[in-house]
Amino acid sequence: MHLSFFRNRLWKVLLVLAAFAGLLGLSDDAGRAEAAASHELNYFKYETFTQEGRKWLRLELGIKGGSVEYATSVRELTPKQLHVVLSDTARGKVKSDISLDRKIAKYLTLRENGDNSLDVMVSLNKPVADQMYKIYFAEPERHGKKPYRMVIEIAENKLDREYEAEKPVQQAPDSFENLAGHRIVLDPGHGGSDSGARGHNGLMEKTATLAISKNVADILRGSGAVVTMTRDSDKDVYGPMASDRDELQARVDVGNASAGNEIFVSIHCDAFTSPTAHGTSTFYYQSSHRGRLLAEAIHQAIVDETGLASRGAKTARFYVLRNSAMPATLIETAFISNYQEEALLGDPDFQYKLAVAICRGISQYFKMR
Repeated sequence: MHLSFFRNRLWKVLLVLAAFAGLLGLSDDAGRAEAAASHELNYFKYETFTQEGRKWLRLELGIKGGSVEYATSVRELTPKQLHVVLSDTARGKVKSDISLDRKIAKYLTLRENGDNSLDVMVSLNKPVADQMYKIYFAEPERHGKKPYRMVIEIAENKLDREYEAEKPVQQAPDSFENLAGHRIVLDPGHGGSDSGARGHNGLMEKTATLAISKNVADILRGSGAVVTMTRDSDKDVYGPMASDRDELQARVDVGNASAGNEIFVSIHCDAFTSPTAHGTSTFYYQSSHRGRLLAEAIHQAIVDETGLASRGAKTARFYVLRNSAMPATLIETAFISNYQEEALLGDPDFQYKLAVAICRGISQYFKMR
């Protein structure tokens, strides 16, 4: 009697659960039907090829449903990932994670978003900014059994002319008229055997400081200034593996070699153990009134021009500040140890923006004299 009672109760519970699950299934299916994407991937293939001496990777994504809108992006925290987001598109039966050749790109990831868009993420070996890529659509090929498809082609590197084409159109602001004839020494921090600080994604301080300094030199020279650089390539100033004192003295010697040189500007990237540290700062030697004016003018211009957080213009006993025979400042542009600021420091557009700010500060300094 008791066993029969429990069996009946169990069957009732199971029937209720089955009915409830069925309702859920019907509701879910209906939701999926209503939200079904208009396009769907139905094919994937990749290959490598060589064109004009440069290696390329070609990714082909077959798309059912015809032409599809898309947008590309590179996110600040992941500069080596190219995102191509296809609107109103489902992944279909194409795998979500695909290993690639690993020479140009490591893998392809497909992720469906809640808004029916599909994020096609290509993880590259280098920052996207250093690799040329193009995206286009190809018509079906009956003989090759290829459907209508999106093609993403990525080169192993970017040519100099391709970098040049991406630079801002306005390369030398003509507002710095008061710089003509002034003699300025630029000191790109580190170089050669000394990489300086290194960001989490591999950007080296010596690379960023040289790029920024070259932009500064171009703008200053375009404004009529006479510019001396302690280094204009990836090299040591004193020599490979020199002591810190010898290397720093060699930089000071470049500036002090001519009595006509008026200011010494050393350009660096900051770093700290915590990736949350951020912002920009400038330094001057405590007993140098002119050095303080120079540091404050450049600092304010950087904050105004770039939007970086201000850490202030402060005194310091850095070797190049103490031993330069002219007003000197050392600029810590931003934190290379901060993920977001590392991405900015590696961005040619931001490097140029920093350079304009530094030149604006230098211009302001000479106006105050």
